[in-house]
Amino acid sequence: MVDKPLLLAIDCDDTLLTEEMVIPESAITAIAAARKSGVRVVIATGRMYCSVAPYVRTAGLDGPVIAYNGGLVRDLEGRTWFHQPVPVAEAHELIGLAEEYDLALNLYVDDRLYVRKWDDHAEYYVSIAQVAAHVAPDLRKILAQAPTKMLIVDTPAAVELWRARLRDRYGARLAISRSKPRFIEIMAPGISKAVALAHVATSLGIKRGQVMAIGDSLNDLEMLRWAGISVAVGNADPEVKARVDYVTARHDADGIAQAIQRFILD
Repeated sequence: MVDKPLLLAIDCDDTLLTEEMVIPESAITAIAAARKSGVRVVIATGRMYCSVAPYVRTAGLDGPVIAYNGGLVRDLEGRTWFHQPVPVAEAHELIGLAEEYDLALNLYVDDRLYVRKWDDHAEYYVSIAQVAAHVAPDLRKILAQAPTKMLIVDTPAAVELWRARLRDRYGARLAISRSKPRFIEIMAPGISKAVALAHVATSLGIKRGQVMAIGDSLNDLEMLRWAGISVAVGNADPEVKARVDYVTARHDADGIAQAIQRFILD
C-alpha cells in the first residue's frame, strides 16, 4: 500500500503538454482535484521560467516553479527559492567549443535567451519555447553574469554524439542531459530536476516518500528515481518507461489525469 503523495511534480513538454502545446482539460481538472485534496503540485521543466509561467497559470497553480532543468526555482510572485548557475569558466569554454564546431548554443542569463546567430536551430527552439531570442555573435559579452543554463540544439543524431563528447570532456564539472531529441541540457555540476525538487520538498516540510513525479524524457530520470512514486507517460522514452514504478497513458490520452486518479484521488 503506497501512501498518498503530498507533493506532485509534473514535467511540462510531452508530459503535461500535448504536441499542440496545450494542457488537456482532463489534466487541469485532475490537478485541481489533487490540490483540493491537499496535494501541492509543481511543474518541473527544462524551460525558461518566463516560458513555463503561462502554463503554470493555465494549470491553476501558484508555484513554485522548477525551471531550467533544476537550475532555478521561483514562484509566481518572482521570489527565487533556489538558483545555481553554470560556472562562468565552463561557460566560456562552451562558447569557444560552439564557435569551433559551429554549434547552435543557447545562453540563458536573467531569464533571457541569447543565441550566437539566428538559424534553423534557433527558430525551432523559439517555436517551442515561445520566447524572444536575442542575437549576440559574441556570447562572451553576456557573461558578466553567470548563465542559469546553456543548451545545444541540433539533429537527434548529433545530439547523441555531442552528449557523449560533452560528458567525456566535462565529467563532474557540468551536468549534461538530453530533454527533447534535439536538445542537450547543460547545467551547473550536480544540478538536476531531482536536486531542485528535493529543495522544494524540504522547504515545504514534505518527505521524499511523500513525493510523486511524472515525466517522459532522459532529463526526468533523476527526478523520477528520487521521488517516492515515479510515473512515465505512455509516450516516454523507452529507457524512462523501463525505470519507473508505473506507466500511464500518453500525454495526449489523459495520461496525467489517470496517474493522478490512481495514486492521489483513489
